[in-house]
Amino acid sequence: MKNVKPSKAWTISLLVISVCTILIMVSYLAGIAVPDAVKRIVGVLDIIALPVLAYTTAKMLKDK
Repeated sequence: MKNVKPSKAWTISLLVISVCTILIMVSYLAGIAVPDAVKRIVGVLDIIALPVLAYTTAKMLKDK
């Protein structure tokens, strides 16, 4: 894993997952009621970003 350069898709998907997780965590801990539409959008973003992250991670490990 020393010489593996992360791709743009890997970086973006990791950032999307991180932002979604932080948004959910902060709203839960602060007791903020998040609208249902926002919850669904965050969920869809997570569902899209997870397979992209898995695919690009596997591709990076295979190409190493």
